[in-house]
Amino acid sequence: MKEKKTLTAGSLLISKPLIGDGFFEQSVVYLTLHDQEGSLGFTLNKSSSLIAADVIDDLEGKDTIYYGGPVEQDGLFYLHAYENIPGATPVGNGLFLGGDFELFQQALRTARILSKDSPGPKLFLGYSGWSAGQLEQELRQDTWIVVPPPLDLHPLEIQDEAWREMMTRLGGEFALWANAPEDPLLN
Repeated sequence: MKEKKTLTAGSLLISKPLIGDGFFEQSVVYLTLHDQEGSLGFTLNKSSSLIAADVIDDLEGKDTIYYGGPVEQDGLFYLHAYENIPGATPVGNGLFLGGDFELFQQALRTARILSKDSPGPKLFLGYSGWSAGQLEQELRQDTWIVVPPPLDLHPLEIQDEAWREMMTRLGGEFALWANAPEDPLLN
């Protein structure tokens, strides 16, 4: 796994150990936008106990809902690989954000029938957002490890244990943190 400080859509942000932030502690964030106005991303490894049908009646299936971030947690967002959905925004690595919800649901139903092996979409409550310069400041404070595209791991396949797995893959001092509890005082 390679690490850089360059921010671009399609990068992963891996929180450094013990950053002291309740939400982002042991987080893996997929960066969907980074420009002069700010940054937007979704935390890939913070699943909730909710499934799709719990949030929207028309959304079929047992897809897990993830906590995408601390901003606008009453909003539903979806990251997917369905390139033909009008209004979907390309966000790197062959992934798209949002788009026409009815067509998204149709694409999801079709994909479930045709391909059981490809990763399904990720659904999020909330998002992770940074104002202009804020994420760069956090990088200077050594809060994040940036993994630029192309990625070794498909973002839609990242699960709850991803942070620990990535710490192990980074090796060295990071590997020591792979088995640490989220709150070291519980150790």
